[in-house]
Amino acid sequence: MNNAPTPTTATIFLQAVQAMVTTLQASPAVAPKVYRTRLRPLSQQDSTAVVVRLAGSDPDTSVGQGAVLVWGTAVSVECYARGNTLAPADEAVDDLLARVYTRLQQDPSLGGVAGGVTPHSLSVDYDVDGDQTACATVTLLVRHASAPASVQPF
Repeated sequence: MNNAPTPTTATIFLQAVQAMVTTLQASPAVAPKVYRTRLRPLSQQDSTAVVVRLAGSDPDTSVGQGAVLVWGTAVSVECYARGNTLAPADEAVDDLLARVYTRLQQDPSLGGVAGGVTPHSLSVDYDVDGDQTACATVTLLVRHASAPASVQPF
């Protein structure tokens, strides 16, 4: 039995993450592997991978109780790239990061799921797995709304 949430029952948070994954997987995919919330993103045979994770969310409480609630949801997009003799890890991850960011900015509504997507922060970690792998994590702020007293879409 499949207990995965359907698009109509998933919270606005999961819908935002799923929409980003779908956008990044669209042909041509930004990387051979694009995952949602995967713990081990890069196998030994992969040179690149992307992981999209929900990082947190804050409501805009200024709208008042009983009204549509606007959220600012942080979604982290981890870009993993393995270096080689032709491209060191920093160059490989920079190229992947550029592809990911450009793709997500092409439709900041994420197919109608969001009111917008803006950059929040960027961090980079080198030699993630002891094998010349770098990870650039771009955290994006998704603005979207939920129905009153709910985390379902408005």
